[in-house]
Amino acid sequence: MDETQNEGGGLDALDRIALEAGQEEAEAAQAEQDFLNPQTEPAIDPAIAWAQIPAMFGGIISMALPEVAPAYSEAACMKWGAAMAQVAQKHNWDAAETMSRFAPEIALAVASFPLVVPVVAAIKKKRAEAAENRPRLTTEMEEGTLQAETVPDDEQQGGDFVEPS
Repeated sequence: MDETQNEGGGLDALDRIALEAGQEEAEAAQAEQDFLNPQTEPAIDPAIAWAQIPAMFGGIISMALPEVAPAYSEAACMKWGAAMAQVAQKHNWDAAETMSRFAPEIALAVASFPLVVPVVAAIKKKRAEAAENRPRLTTEMEEGTLQAETVPDDEQQGGDFVEPS
């Protein structure tokens, strides 16, 4: 029987220790290489990061007011992002940090808009319908069909005037 294998067919204790040590050495060497030669992720252009703010805002607003969508074009948002990046650099603001700080509020606004927009549309529709059904006094007066409603004197309500004595 081979000296490195025990009766169960596996490695003996010394061989397992040697394998683990070799693995630890390899991991340490890889960690050293990673430290000496870091794999840096490509830097994100701050203008692109800042441009996400008006893009998100425009997307939300455009749900309720589709006519403003062209104002929030990608080019317009990038122009704003480039200007904001300069201000952020001046004040040492970080786009990712700022957006992550307000991420819950932004998520709430985005989730709320689909609930709010139909309600606003329904209210506008009801107001428009009410305005259409409201009598037009000027037209009725011109036609001579407007009739004054008379109220008996005992039912008339006066102002809170005091008669002079």
